[in-house]
Amino acid sequence: MPRPPAPPLWQSRFRVPAAAVPLFLDALEEEALCVAAFEEGGDGALWRVELLHGAEPEHEALTARLASLAERIGLPRIDPSVVPLAATDWLARTAESFPARPVGCFWVHGSHIEGPAPAGTLPIRLDAGLAFGSGEHASTEGCLLALERLARRRRFRRVLDLGCGSGILAIAASRLWRARVVAADNDPVAVGVARANAERNGVADRVRAVVSEGYRSPLVRAGGPYQLIVANILADPLCGLARATARHLEQDGAVVLSGLLEWQAPRVLEAHRRHHLRLEARIDVGIWTTLMLRRRPVRDARRGRPQGWKLGPKVRL
Repeated sequence: MPRPPAPPLWQSRFRVPAAAVPLFLDALEEEALCVAAFEEGGDGALWRVELLHGAEPEHEALTARLASLAERIGLPRIDPSVVPLAATDWLARTAESFPARPVGCFWVHGSHIEGPAPAGTLPIRLDAGLAFGSGEHASTEGCLLALERLARRRRFRRVLDLGCGSGILAIAASRLWRARVVAADNDPVAVGVARANAERNGVADRVRAVVSEGYRSPLVRAGGPYQLIVANILADPLCGLARATARHLEQDGAVVLSGLLEWQAPRVLEAHRRHHLRLEARIDVGIWTTLMLRRRPVRDARRGRPQGWKLGPKVRL
């Protein structure tokens, strides 16, 4: 019996100057399944913003929303194009545009890529699906690079991936350190995807995916205090969770925060500084920032100065 056709997705797109991209990405995050920006031309002056919708968006309402944002920064009225995009076509297109790619020590690839991973890399297999985290987004890339950098300094045995999406960061941590990882997300679909991906990558015995609103799940609380917490979500929830993050972190523990636009990073950092977490380094990939923090260490009574890692340099990619 033939499979019924998949329901269509819808795509809206428009163009804005480069300086306006952060505003639109941040403001439209909740308007669609996902939102992304792509540079057009070689001079970087103009960018194309695309939104993927699960149903046909109301064109007048979307246009009004864009007009309000444009007016805030003195741009002319924006008239978005809105077109249907078959889900099967979108998934096929995503697979075609998802070549295997190295990210630090990791080799991220889909199941359509055949052959062994390059020598010296840790392979992570992910396919286009219903949860965020294919390894292509700059915030995910920043987190993977942060994990690689942390691996040069120490080993982590108890790790929390908060807002795990596809589970890519939980899989990466379990591969790096053979760590026990709790992968938590408030979306049950994402949790199911993370479990399936952990199974496909042979780490299901070390990655436990659970549904949780922040740290509320008993399973998340029972797994702490954590030596490492990774949270690739959004600026506002990260600020709201700062106190709980510090409370569930082991003394001398590390935190990796992402999903931030550059201009949001100082606010997120300040929220965590208030709870005795200090900046160790930051990694910038395009307009996205990843922060590497550490609990403020206890002072060495003999030397009268903090113990711990030296502040790493800012890295821009």
